Amino acid sequence: MSSAGFLYHNIQFKRFGTEPWILARGEITNNSRRHYNSALFRISVFYREQSIWSGVVKIKNFKRRQRRFFELVMDGLDHRLLPEISKYEIFFESGY
Repeated sequence: MSSAGFLYHNIQFKRFGTEPWILARGEITNNSRRHYNSALFRISVFYREQSIWSGVVKIKNFKRRQRRFFELVMDGLDHRLLPEISKYEIFFESGY
């Protein structure tokens, strides 16, 4: 998946340890033309066509052509909903 010069790889959703929440994890590659002191990416998760959760991943010091790993605890989204996730969207929200 790609947007605004960023590529998203190995996106996974799984239970967060023994907690009741879901953990989102994956990698983002900065294929844009610039370095970012801070870059924000919005992740939205859907059940059918309805958004059931949304959050932000912040990556500091994100250099051009660099790939970075991220993890995001999706607090408030019970792990029993994992089989109901029909799709997700990730997009670059802002950066400087």
